[in-house]
Amino acid sequence: MSTKNTSSLPLDMTVVKTNSDEPVRKHKRIFGIQEAPTYYPTHEEFKDPLAYIKKISPEGEKYGIIKIVPPKDYHPDFCLKTENFRFKTRIQKLNSMEGETRSNVNYLEQLTKYHLLSGKSVAKIPQLDKRPIDLYKLKNEVALRGGVQEVTKHKKWAEIGRVLGYARKQCTSMSNALKSAYLRVILPYEIWYAKHKGDIDHSIKKEELYEQHDSANESNETCEICHRIENEEQILLCDGCNRGYHLYCLSPALSSVPKSDWYCVHCLTAVGKDYGFEDGDEYSLSEFKRLSDEFKKEWFEKNSTENVTEEECENEFWRLVENPHETCEVEYGADLHSTQHGSGFMSAEQMSRKNFDPWNLNVIPASPQSLFTHIKTDISGMMVPWLYVGMCFSAFCWHNEDHYTYSINYMHWGETKTWYGIPGSDTAKFEDTMKQAVPELFEQQPDLLFQLVTMLSPGRLLKEGVKVYVVDQRPGQFVITYPKAYHSGFNHGFNFCEAVNFAPGEWVDFGLECVKRYKAFRRQPCFSHDELLITAALNMNLSEDNNIDWLKRGLSELQSREIKERKMIRKNKLKEEVVSDPKSLGELQCIFCNCYTYLSFIGCSCTDKVGCLEHCAELCTCPMTNKKLYLRYTDEQLASLVKGVMNAGVSPEEWSLKLNRIMSSEPTPHISVLKEFLKQGENIGVSQELLDTLNDFMSRLDLWVTQTEQLLHRNDAKWKSHQTREEYVRYLIDEAKELGMDVPLVAELKQHHMDLEKYTNKLRGVSIDTEDKEILTSLYEEGVTLKADSSEFRRLKQRVLQGEWEQQAKQASKGYFRPKAIRKALKEAKDMDIESVWVEKLSIIEIEGKKWIQNIENVCKGKKKIDLDEEEDYLNAGNNKEDNTLSFRLEPHLMNQLKKVIHQSKSTLYKLEEMWNGRCLNSSLLERPSLSEANSLLLASHDVCFNSYLTEPLSQEMERLSSWKEQVRKVFMVGRHSLRNIENLVRDTLYNVRYITANHLKQGLWCVCRKPEHGLMVECDVCHEWYHQSCVKVPRIFVRTSVSYICPVCCIRDKRPITHITRQPKLEEIVDLITSADSFKFCPKEYKFLVEINEIMQNYKSEVQAFCRSRTHLGIGDIKMIKDYLRSLLGLEIQLQDETEFLQGKVQSLMPISKAQANDYKDDSESEHNETEYEDTEMHPVSPAESSHSPRLRRRSSSVCYSEDAPSNKRQKVIKLTVKPPSQSLNPSLKRKQYSDDLPPMKRHYQRSNRV
Repeated sequence: MSTKNTSSLPLDMTVVKTNSDEPVRKHKRIFGIQEAPTYYPTHEEFKDPLAYIKKISPEGEKYGIIKIVPPKDYHPDFCLKTENFRFKTRIQKLNSMEGETRSNVNYLEQLTKYHLLSGKSVAKIPQLDKRPIDLYKLKNEVALRGGVQEVTKHKKWAEIGRVLGYARKQCTSMSNALKSAYLRVILPYEIWYAKHKGDIDHSIKKEELYEQHDSANESNETCEICHRIENEEQILLCDGCNRGYHLYCLSPALSSVPKSDWYCVHCLTAVGKDYGFEDGDEYSLSEFKRLSDEFKKEWFEKNSTENVTEEECENEFWRLVENPHETCEVEYGADLHSTQHGSGFMSAEQMSRKNFDPWNLNVIPASPQSLFTHIKTDISGMMVPWLYVGMCFSAFCWHNEDHYTYSINYMHWGETKTWYGIPGSDTAKFEDTMKQAVPELFEQQPDLLFQLVTMLSPGRLLKEGVKVYVVDQRPGQFVITYPKAYHSGFNHGFNFCEAVNFAPGEWVDFGLECVKRYKAFRRQPCFSHDELLITAALNMNLSEDNNIDWLKRGLSELQSREIKERKMIRKNKLKEEVVSDPKSLGELQCIFCNCYTYLSFIGCSCTDKVGCLEHCAELCTCPMTNKKLYLRYTDEQLASLVKGVMNAGVSPEEWSLKLNRIMSSEPTPHISVLKEFLKQGENIGVSQELLDTLNDFMSRLDLWVTQTEQLLHRNDAKWKSHQTREEYVRYLIDEAKELGMDVPLVAELKQHHMDLEKYTNKLRGVSIDTEDKEILTSLYEEGVTLKADSSEFRRLKQRVLQGEWEQQAKQASKGYFRPKAIRKALKEAKDMDIESVWVEKLSIIEIEGKKWIQNIENVCKGKKKIDLDEEEDYLNAGNNKEDNTLSFRLEPHLMNQLKKVIHQSKSTLYKLEEMWNGRCLNSSLLERPSLSEANSLLLASHDVCFNSYLTEPLSQEMERLSSWKEQVRKVFMVGRHSLRNIENLVRDTLYNVRYITANHLKQGLWCVCRKPEHGLMVECDVCHEWYHQSCVKVPRIFVRTSVSYICPVCCIRDKRPITHITRQPKLEEIVDLITSADSFKFCPKEYKFLVEINEIMQNYKSEVQAFCRSRTHLGIGDIKMIKDYLRSLLGLEIQLQDETEFLQGKVQSLMPISKAQANDYKDDSESEHNETEYEDTEMHPVSPAESSHSPRLRRRSSSVCYSEDAPSNKRQKVIKLTVKPPSQSLNPSLKRKQYSDDLPPMKRHYQRSNRV
């Protein structure tokens, strides 16, 4: 470790924040957290810290955390020598601190390691909507819904997507993406984990056993499964824990050592178990301030934020904490012991009596009211302050103080520190929420909450019903945390705080609860709680003036617990020994649970360790008879000590005299005073007879008070059914006279009785049948206030409630129709036995209202159509012209929806009428509405809510168009894929006829398709035209032979299929389709294409016919033009049958090809590779000009050449193939040299074109 100078430049105190000005908050605090209270003590209250804290505690402990702002003239000097102050930090990764986020990160690491081991590493987390899928949350949500099969079966992937924050509008493939991510990444690991769960549990137990016996570093030469050393060369070491495993012992067994890192089951699933903060660097205050300021500036500049507010800082902190994919690393100088580094306050020795500061944190733990003064062992960790140097985002995680003590924190200077607190009353709820949120972390570390390394969002806690409060601490302000209260927080920037624990008398009960919790978790306590109580009992002045109730409670519980444990252990008949010299024992702790064994312990001759009475069996394996029970105090000594404290202050005789004096005094004592007397009498040993008498009297008095309070202050008070309230009040008054107690409730009870009598007499003087509703209502309200229940009041109640009900019924009928409200009113009428004409009226309104709602909903949903003359009835639904009292109004949203549907329906009908009577009557089909317009109107017509003659013709016309399109499909689909879109097919045909008719005589274009050379091409041995192999469908196996090829233009008998010939509709069929469509009211797109195709083809037909008629007889000199036209005709996707047959006849008559010659190509292609040997020669590209002189492949047998110039029956070399564009020719002399017959046979190969 590198060393640094022990001194550095002092911190410039003028550049740190020392004022506590509170900025104005512009927005509601994140998560909607409520502020904890802030207290402003007066100068007088500020003189005694513990007394003031005790004063505000009844309110403050409800929040768990509070802030105290001292008087404005309180400015303690900062006494720390900053030039000598150096400290080490802890490194904090924010997203690893938050519990759920850490579980998330741990799970991702487990997935990564698993898939790496399985050979299918996950290089990148699956993404959806441009952000990584939260695999941990996805796993939990699927498990919550019963597993992947249930989620898939019930189609809940979309629901899970919404929980993960995705929406279908942004992610159309959301369900598929989530399902794919789960099946591909999560499910394989979960299946593996479930299969190896037993091995994992066994590994964890074994790990704990290693830790207990300090043998975790056992030799890795032994297999962890079979525990044998044999076959060392087969032992595979884990890259995590360095333990060894035989390859064949693993499940599944491995055949060889993996090439990448390999982890055992325990290391793979125990990711994050040893989580904690790493040590950072060492800094002076000046250095750390520079680091903090630079970090904060750079961080918020990166986020384009200047002049960062406290709100922005807090929001950014929680964003980083909850983001598993963004890591922010900060440092925190936390838990710096003031005995090593010094204190910001003046030491107690340096303070004079004149300048004494009771709020100095060096003084508070040792004040007379603090129970720490009764602890004789060294607890300097709790008696002296700790220092905290923060930077932006540095944080302290959820925790409560050691032994559930109070804590007080003072900020000397710096930027704000935000605290979050949970009251002690919500501690159990908080811990349950933590365990539910991160069960994996608690499974790894059951004592996780003791480790101060886990955050959980206040938003999550509030959602689970946990009370969370917040305060912002600024320079010169104190923050108090109460016993058992969990708290956490973070710093907004560079600051310096100091904190210490203290324990006033009211802490004792919390301290005992914490000790029991430490025992359950086998956690090391800081001191012995029992020793504190015994020491206090022995050393305190137990005079009557002292408030020692806390000590009495503590000792009473201590005695009860200790005697109970002694009775249990004595059943084993152990030897007992009272320790003669307790001071020689020192601080003994149980070997198992680590609790201090101050009053008693178990020992054995086999070990110098001890056990508590509860863990006698865990001390050692020796029989019980070898063990011994050691006592510091005998049962009698302990009882005497406790009794002395309990009896402190008053004797039984004095107690009896005082009780008699109080009971005979005027006025008689309050019941709370008697309760205190009874409790005191039980503690000081008053005779049981006297205690029983007082106890019986107290029980009777307590029952009377309870009954009276219920009668006067609660609506659910109960008494005998045959009694009225007035009679029951009279009974309680008589009972109070017998008790002889003059309690305040008696006077209130008598007044209540008088009021009831007066009210009953008033009712008897008024006729209930009067029509004056104001009088009846006034009387009824008075009776309700008095909780009257006489027979007269019940009749009045029936009369008034019926009137109120009728009024409500009238109001309900006038307002919007609400079925639930009407059903409720009818039910109330039935329950109250109301007989009124409005009962029948409401029933009629309910029936009519439901009927209209159903009809209107059906109209809006398209389930029902109405006539146009019914529109007014529907728009005035609920209006009863015969009896206006039966009229009602439907909800506005329903009527608005109806109006919208009617408006849209009318608009659609208007468009239909306008179309039928307008553009549909145009003479030209091309000027009529398009088919897409018709489809739109057809869809809109389905939603028309009216019965109309305009919609039916539209459907009929669409059926006609559909039949016509089917005819088009039949014409164009011959030889084509049946699923191809007919519109695209007709459009492609149009492009074909446009192109070929425009380019059929251009130079540099080849084949029947009239396109440039490309790919593999073949040359006709007759006309020497080049053809694309794909157009003329020459098999590739044939292309690689030396067989003669004659094109379909030259060989009329060649019926081999080519691309277009088998798919050519006749021009006459196109004309028929156009003619049959002229009567349509709508123009399909295909019609426009067909019209243009017809126009082009008719022009081309005229051109071809003009050529055919250009001479009286076409001769051999026209053969080239004949074949050029014939190629275009074969390439066109529309057939001109007469012209094609005429030109083919001319070719056959002018250049006849014999049947035998025409079949040569077919015969050779079928048998050549089986019956003939070829001499391999190299194939080279040639141009069409030299193709007739340059053989490509030579056949050993003689062959015949067919050409236009010299037709002959003699077989010679006839095939001319190329795999390069024919325009790239070779030098003739070079060509002759290459193809001389003297060349030896060579392996045939093909050169591919360099051009595309």
